[in-house]
Amino acid sequence: MRPRRLPRVTVPWVVVALAVLGVAATAVVGATPGSPYQPVLTPNGQSKGPLREVAMWLGLNRLDGNLALLLSTLVAIGTVVACLLLAREAFRGRIGVAAIAVVVVIGHVMVLFSPLLYSRDVYSYAFYGRIAGIYGGNPYVETPLDHSGDLLWNYVGPKWVDTPAVYGPAWTRLSAELSGVLPKPVDHVEAYRLIAVLASLATCVAIVWVVRAAWPARTAFALAVFGANPVVVFHSVASGHNDLLVALSVIVGLGLVLRDRNLAAVGVLTLGALVKAPVGLPLLLLLVWAIARRPRQERARTALTHVGLAVGLGLVFAVPYLQWSDPTLGMLELSGHEGWLAPSAVFSRLFEVLSFGTLGWVARVAFAAVLLVSLGALVREVARRAPAMPPAEIGAAWGWSLLLLALLGPVLLPWYAVWALPLAWLLPRLARSMAIATGAMLAVTLWSAEPLRFPGAFGLNLFVGRWIVTPALLAMALALVGDLRSRLDVGFSFEDESSPSSLLAPLPLPQQGERVPAAAGDEGGGHTARA
Repeated sequence: MRPRRLPRVTVPWVVVALAVLGVAATAVVGATPGSPYQPVLTPNGQSKGPLREVAMWLGLNRLDGNLALLLSTLVAIGTVVACLLLAREAFRGRIGVAAIAVVVVIGHVMVLFSPLLYSRDVYSYAFYGRIAGIYGGNPYVETPLDHSGDLLWNYVGPKWVDTPAVYGPAWTRLSAELSGVLPKPVDHVEAYRLIAVLASLATCVAIVWVVRAAWPARTAFALAVFGANPVVVFHSVASGHNDLLVALSVIVGLGLVLRDRNLAAVGVLTLGALVKAPVGLPLLLLLVWAIARRPRQERARTALTHVGLAVGLGLVFAVPYLQWSDPTLGMLELSGHEGWLAPSAVFSRLFEVLSFGTLGWVARVAFAAVLLVSLGALVREVARRAPAMPPAEIGAAWGWSLLLLALLGPVLLPWYAVWALPLAWLLPRLARSMAIATGAMLAVTLWSAEPLRFPGAFGLNLFVGRWIVTPALLAMALALVGDLRSRLDVGFSFEDESSPSSLLAPLPLPQQGERVPAAAGDEGGGHTARA
């Protein structure tokens, strides 16, 4: 008897083509001379190459300010919509990994031929590196203002010229080493962008490696959500942000945990936290889980090895910069900043208006309290569930923590959405949708990178961001906190209830009289264990 042929899945190539078209259009608009997407560029970092030639051939450089802004906004929205459709079709199983990989590769190749986009942060990276590597100073104490004669002075963002470093000591050390071999400002820009490209592609490879082993049906979706996402490709990679290393450390750490290599995962997450502080949350949750799941007599030894490794790596990089002026190495400085897109900023401004400029701090304190309470509850629940918590669920808990930090923290920028995206495939529906929606919304809120170039449009951008986008993000944050609370109360999993790991996860044996929560999707509710 001949084997029955499986039905052939038709790939919706129209969706793939739209995603490629959107990525290409965004790259061409970004490469147009004077594009609204461009921040201040160095003389040698101006747009050049084939993308610029295509933009010139299309006459995009001849559009006046209003038309250029309209085009850039429409292209950004269209690209986000196309990539959301791509992710949806991948989630439904109608698009495979190969098709998604085509979009990913095209997007990253386009970045190599585009100028710096959206952000000046690479100049701050380079300046802090020069303070340490060229001037022999401590960038956690000294600021660019202390070295105003430096060749990078004219490129650092006005908000950061008198701010000490707010990045991890491993990143500062890397920046210091690069400062000794990169003579020109444009060399710094290209170096950090190359690091971002490599980190992003490595993250894509790691996503496929992890998801294919853990949940094969979600592989294409997971790759599309991250690698083909405009907030990743253009707001993060094309701007050279170190947030891509955050994403890389998180997904590699999860891959190691799934393979029962917890100590190696601690090392990877520690290095990630030494680049940027948000990785400290997954690291904390991993340490709590790894220690609490061991038998009581083994916990001290596990704590010694795991916590000892994290502390040891931290000291290796931090010791050269430790001092009493800011022993937190920039974290105290960063906590005092507030971004215009952060949900806490809406209430802060409202309180400022109602109190005639005296009570804006109340909102910041309230949001910080909600964040700390939510994270504390998450850590406590991980410790309680650890003996029966499968490895995939601790990865989902990382995603929750990073989402909470992004939405409830004092600063929210488009590249912050990158933190949780490598874990979106593992999260339950609400949290997964919010991780994707946050990136999509932030990808269309930055119409003009420089306020002085298009002041009227930038003012409108601020209004839309503050009073339309930010309230939506606030509603999402509140819904996320509510969903987390209900999961903590009922005992539901932190991960998607339909995942194979949830279906196969061992459950603790109930004690007599103890109420056992129902499994996800169980209509009958819980039951009481009987002797």
